[in-house]
Amino acid sequence: MKMIHFVDAAGTDENFFPAENCNQVAVTANTTVICYFENSGDELDHLVTLTTTADKADEVASRIAQEVSSGQIQYGGVLKVIAATAPFADVSAVAYTVGS
Repeated sequence: MKMIHFVDAAGTDENFFPAENCNQVAVTANTTVICYFENSGDELDHLVTLTTTADKADEVASRIAQEVSSGQIQYGGVLKVIAATAPFADVSAVAYTVGS
């Protein structure tokens, strides 16, 4: 199973999602990317909101979409999206919202 690991602050704010549950990656502003995840048992999608450097939201969204859609997730089956860390250095914050 391929996973996406979102980290805002290591050890205190981390979430893992099955990549196959990612049903949309949306750029909602030039500094905001929202990843929607369908989760069993919940009526609404779970959201991971990424805050990015100005004018980098489209690049971040594209990278995530390419990794998820083409099955290119590396690093032992886990795509790590860690705030302020390569290859997602343009992400400054990661926020998780349950069932929005």
